[in-house]
Amino acid sequence: MEESISAASRIILAVVRPLLIYSSYICLICGLIGNMLNIMIFGFLKVFRGNPSSFYLIVESFANCGVLLNVYVLRILSSQFNIDLTRNSIILCKIRTVELEITVMVSLTTICCEALDQYLVTSHDIACRQSSTLKLAQRMTLINVVAWILHSIPFAIFYEILPSTGCDIANKYFSLYFCIVYLSLLNGLVPLVVSLVFSAFAYRNVRRIIRRQVSHIRRRLDRQMTAIVFSRVVLLVSVSIPFGAYLLYSINAPPVTGNALLSAIDQLCSAVTSTLFYMNYAVSDYIVHAISIH
Repeated sequence: MEESISAASRIILAVVRPLLIYSSYICLICGLIGNMLNIMIFGFLKVFRGNPSSFYLIVESFANCGVLLNVYVLRILSSQFNIDLTRNSIILCKIRTVELEITVMVSLTTICCEALDQYLVTSHDIACRQSSTLKLAQRMTLINVVAWILHSIPFAIFYEILPSTGCDIANKYFSLYFCIVYLSLLNGLVPLVVSLVFSAFAYRNVRRIIRRQVSHIRRRLDRQMTAIVFSRVVLLVSVSIPFGAYLLYSINAPPVTGNALLSAIDQLCSAVTSTLFYMNYAVSDYIVHAISIH
C-alpha cells in the first residue's frame, strides 16, 4: 500500500515540474507578444485612437506585461534551475511583492473601468454616453495607479523572508487583512462582480444600439468593443474562481506533513490553478485579436 502511494506521488510530482516549466515559457512568450500587439494596435490604429476603451486596453496590456514578467521569470528560475531569488534577498522579496500587487490590481481595476466605460458608451441615456471621454479614462487610470501604489506600502513593510515559507507576510494582523480583505474582496469578489455586472449591462445595451441614430461605423465599433470587454470579463471570472478557491483552502487548511500523496496532490492543484489564473494575463489579448478579426 505504501509503495503504491509513494509511486503515485512520484508520478504526480513528475507531472508538476514540466507543467510549470513549459507553461511558464509558453505563457511568458505568447503573453508578451500578444500584449505588445495590443499596445500597438490600440495605440496607433486611427479607428481606435481617442477611444476610452482602447486607452484602458493599452493600460491593461502594460500591467499584464508586468504581471507576466514578475510571475513567470521567477517561476522558470525556481522550477527549472532551483533558484529562488526572493529567498536570498529581502530587497528582491519586497520589490517582487510590491510590483506584483500593483500590476495585478491595476489590471483588475482597469478591466472594471473597461466594463463601466462600455456600459456608459452603449447607454440609451445621452448624458451617460457623453460622460465616456478620454480625459475621464486618463483621470481614472491615474487614480487607479496611485491608489494601488499607496496600497502596496504595507506589503513592502510586512513581507519578510521566513525560514519555513520564504518571502511571506511576517505580521499576523496584516495576514488577516490579506486573507479577508485583499484576497477575498479587493482581489476577488469586488472586481469580479463589478466587471461582470457592467459588462452584462453593456452587452444588453449594445443589442438595442441599432435603434439609435448613430453612424454604421460607430455602431460597429461599439459592438466590437463591447464584445471584447465582455469576453475579457468572462475569461477573468472563469480562471479566478478555481484559483481563489484553492488559495482560500491553502491558507485555512492545516499544513500537509507526513503524507507524500496529499502533498503531491496539493502541489498539482497549485500548479494547475495558478497556471490557469495567470494565463488570464497571457491569452486575453488573443481573444481581443480574434474578436477584432471576426
